[in-house]
Amino acid sequence: MGTLSKYFYEATRNKTCRDMLHPGCTCFEAGKIYIWQGLIGAMRHYLPGAVTALLFRMKHWDDTEVWRSFLTQYVRCIIAGLPMTAGSFHFFCGFYNLFGRFSAPFFVFIPSMLGACTCMWLPRSIVRTQGIGLFNMYIEFLIKRSRSSTIAAMRNSRLAGTLLFCILSAAMMPTQQYLQVNRFWFATIHKDVEQDLNNNSMEAEKGQCKHHPGRSCLQHIFGQVKRSFYFGLTICLLKNVLPRITLAIKQPISFLRIIMSRFDYGLIGFFTCYKALFEVINCFLTENCQFNPLTRSMITGFISGASYCLYPNYLLFTYPITELIELYWMIYMKSSLPKPKVAMLLDRLPTVMLMYAFSIGMMYHLRVVYPYYTNRYCHKLMDIGTSGRSEVLARGYAEIMMGYRD
Repeated sequence: MGTLSKYFYEATRNKTCRDMLHPGCTCFEAGKIYIWQGLIGAMRHYLPGAVTALLFRMKHWDDTEVWRSFLTQYVRCIIAGLPMTAGSFHFFCGFYNLFGRFSAPFFVFIPSMLGACTCMWLPRSIVRTQGIGLFNMYIEFLIKRSRSSTIAAMRNSRLAGTLLFCILSAAMMPTQQYLQVNRFWFATIHKDVEQDLNNNSMEAEKGQCKHHPGRSCLQHIFGQVKRSFYFGLTICLLKNVLPRITLAIKQPISFLRIIMSRFDYGLIGFFTCYKALFEVINCFLTENCQFNPLTRSMITGFISGASYCLYPNYLLFTYPITELIELYWMIYMKSSLPKPKVAMLLDRLPTVMLMYAFSIGMMYHLRVVYPYYTNRYCHKLMDIGTSGRSEVLARGYAEIMMGYRD
């Protein structure tokens, strides 16, 4: 860690947790504030995930079980997330009072990681989604922080970023096709309808293998692209509306202006264009049947990846990296290749939960120590989850390290 330096210990020698985190309050008084702020933070932090899951079940909103499940999961997130949002700061004060000084690993990383250990009681879908998202932000930090001249040149090149995303996309689609899984991605694999070998019809003789029987290619493409557009629109609305709900009530005109000016039109374009390219090319290659499903998936994945140029974003770029690692691990574990004891042990570990706890700890640490390299969404996420307390800690740390505070 960058804070493991003599200057860190020198600058924080005579500083307390009161100077850093809760000026004007004792630890006991601050602890009560942490709990209240943690409760509010958990409610705001987990609302988007809970609402997103509810939107996917929109067709079943007339079923009371759907709403009961939504409320149960949301309350469960708040209760299990409270130790993460509030407990991290209790650990911060606790470790300072235990050691009598600030220790670099116990400054932000370990307190935050310990606070996130209650993720075992969170819904697994929430843990996986947020864990992967935060880990991808850590990968983004490594890319931004890299001093390699090659990586620095690629960081500033949209063409290089698009080409690399095309390669990652080309690796993603055949992997899903091989495993016959439909994990979250910007397009879904098609399970071709098997032709009867004894069928003497004209289609069988031509070897056609349509994956959307009963509909023309045009109907299939239009339906899939429309669904992708609505999905992108929903994501953009959630991303922009939920953090500004209070503004919508108090100042609706200003709210609409901000939404229109900050709307992610590029993100909707990416979702729609990726799906359109994938379906058009896939239909063309399927009708001609010149390639096997794996090769076809690779070609369509590569060409569809060109839509990345519409919305070059680190979160989009890093997502397939973690997904491919997991998918190739699944292929390895299902294969007949020899598997050492270490591999078998790793396969039994609760990897998602460990990654979630590590990522929370690391991102809080980076948010405070390296704010200029940290994803701006991470800034918002930490600020919402802690009701602004992470901002207080980051500002206090910066002022002390730069000598603005005696």
